[in-house]
Amino acid sequence: MARGNKTSNIPRASTRKTRKRGRLTKAVADHTRPTPRSERLLPKLVGRTLMFIGAVVIVISFGNSFLVLPATSWLGQREEIGARTEELETIKRATDELQTEVDRLNTPAGIEDAARDELGFVMAGERRQQIVGDAQAPIDLPVGWPYDLVTQIVTVRANEAAAKATSEVESDGPPVTTVEIEPLP
Repeated sequence: MARGNKTSNIPRASTRKTRKRGRLTKAVADHTRPTPRSERLLPKLVGRTLMFIGAVVIVISFGNSFLVLPATSWLGQREEIGARTEELETIKRATDELQTEVDRLNTPAGIEDAARDELGFVMAGERRQQIVGDAQAPIDLPVGWPYDLVTQIVTVRANEAAAKATSEVESDGPPVTTVEIEPLP
């Protein structure tokens, strides 16, 4: 019993860490020693290169997520705000025009003009005449294959109608049909 509190003579493993002057124990040293080149899956340079490429991809992904996408969204919102502001100005102009029309129609002269235009109202002692505009509308078609043919057909029909109207006015002789055909370019 010379050793103090020792109650058994059974040898036990030491509970102290067996680290001596910067060296690790054999169990830990096996896991921390470098892998021999013959046992490596990838050469050291290739592994480092792949790690670097992976890090660059992660940095670019974070940059895209936190910088590019919000900036793009912000610029898109600015464009949309501009379009909505322009639309609002158009609506305000239309509202102002309608308010001006309402104010005009609240006067006796405005009521009379509206009755004349929309209902055909005629005051006592007035006579109403309706003037009908020209029946021929201009026909402007593009130059090219199907449109040239359509233009020629329309020209022939218009000339036939004009000749028929002229012959009805003269009504002495048989109707004469005049046909003008434009050459294709």
